[in-house]
Amino acid sequence: MTFKFEWKEEFDIGVETMNNEHKKIIMLINELVGVIEKEGDVAGSFNKLASYVVEHFENEERFMEAKEFSGLNGHKLIHKSLLEKVGGFGDDIANGKLESHKLISFLQMWLSSHIKGIDMKYGNEINGKKAA
Repeated sequence: MTFKFEWKEEFDIGVETMNNEHKKIIMLINELVGVIEKEGDVAGSFNKLASYVVEHFENEERFMEAKEFSGLNGHKLIHKSLLEKVGGFGDDIANGKLESHKLISFLQMWLSSHIKGIDMKYGNEINGKKAA
């Protein structure tokens, strides 16, 4: 099942601080996948990732608010939905019911579609680019 998510230039949203946070999320996801593959402390690694994601979403929302991003409210709702899904995986881990392939698929989908789609919108607006 070896999977490694890598930063690509297409993930660059034009906001350095958020790019750096996205890179850290990728690093934490890769750590989690490694722990899953080695059957290590999945709960510990997952909780580390989940805590950082909460911090990142808070930072991102403060940034968008400061920049008066027009899609802030919708973006907050997406974050809320993602955090609910993350919480569900946390519950599965705690109850010994984690289906790791579902978690990894979710993380792949979330990162690529969220960064390249949703986050790119605020990056483009803030940087004065027309949305693709």
